[in-house]
Amino acid sequence: MTNASRAKRKRAAVRSAKRSRQNSWWYALTAIVVIAGIAGIVYTQATKAAPVGPFLQDSTGTKKDTHWHASLGVYDCNRWMSDGTKPGAWNWPTANAGGNPSQAKNPSVYAGMHSHDDGVIHMEPLVTAETGKNTTIGLYFSYGGWKISSTGFSFLGTTRKNGDLCDGKPGTLQWEIGKWDGTSRKQKYTVQSGNPAGYKLFQDDIVVIAFLPPGKSIASIGDSPALPNLGQALGVSEAAPGTVTTTPPVAPPTTKAATGGATPTTVKPTATSKP
Repeated sequence: MTNASRAKRKRAAVRSAKRSRQNSWWYALTAIVVIAGIAGIVYTQATKAAPVGPFLQDSTGTKKDTHWHASLGVYDCNRWMSDGTKPGAWNWPTANAGGNPSQAKNPSVYAGMHSHDDGVIHMEPLVTAETGKNTTIGLYFSYGGWKISSTGFSFLGTTRKNGDLCDGKPGTLQWEIGKWDGTSRKQKYTVQSGNPAGYKLFQDDIVVIAFLPPGKSIASIGDSPALPNLGQALGVSEAAPGTVTTTPPVAPPTTKAATGGATPTTVKPTATSKP
C-alpha cells in the first residue's frame, strides 16, 4: 500500500469524524431549542393570569360570575346626590322597548352596566366589550349619559370641576374604594388617586366619589345612604348590626347589547378608613 493511499484514507477518516462531530452538535442544539421551547410554553401557561370576570352569560343565564354588583355613592359638597327615587339612588335614564336598561346614547341598545333605582352598579355583560377589564367606572358613567374624570364629574344634572366653589371654597374631586363585608356600617375604604373612569370594578366594590371643599376629608362623609341596597343585590339584607339574612338573588337580563368599553388604568391606593 502506497503512502498516498494511506494519506487519502486518513483524510477521509478525519472528514468523517468532523462531520460526525458537527452532526452531534447540531442534534444537541436542536434538542436544546426544542426543550427550551416546551419549557417556555409550560411556564407561560402556568403563570398566565386567570380570566377576570364578570363573564358573558350563557344561554340559560346560569353561568358563574356573570352578574356582579358594586355600590356607587356620589357626594356633592354637603349632600349625597340622588334624583329622589330612593336615598342616594337614581333612575336609570333610558329604557328600551323590552323594558331593560339601555345605553343613554343608544336607547335601543341594552346596557350591560346599569342601575335599578338603587345606587347599585349591576354588571351583567352580554357582549365581550362589557366583560372583564372593560367593566370600569367610566363605562358605567358613559352608559348612563354622564361623565367622570380625575378633575370632576357630570352626574344627575350637576357638573363639577376642580376649582368650582363648594361651600364658598374651591373644591376638588376625591374618590375611594371599599369592599362589602356583610354590613353597611363602618366600611373600610382605600383613598385612590388618578382617574376614577379607568378603575376596573369587582364584585362587592363600594365606590365613593366626592367633590369637597378644602379641609373636608372623604373619610368624614360616612357611607352612602344607598349602601344597604348593595347587600340586597348580593342576596343579603341587614337584620341587626353584624348579622345578615338571605334574600333571593336578582335575575339576569336576557336582551342583547352592543359593543363599547373603556380602557382601564392601574391605581395605587393609600389606606384609610371611615370613622
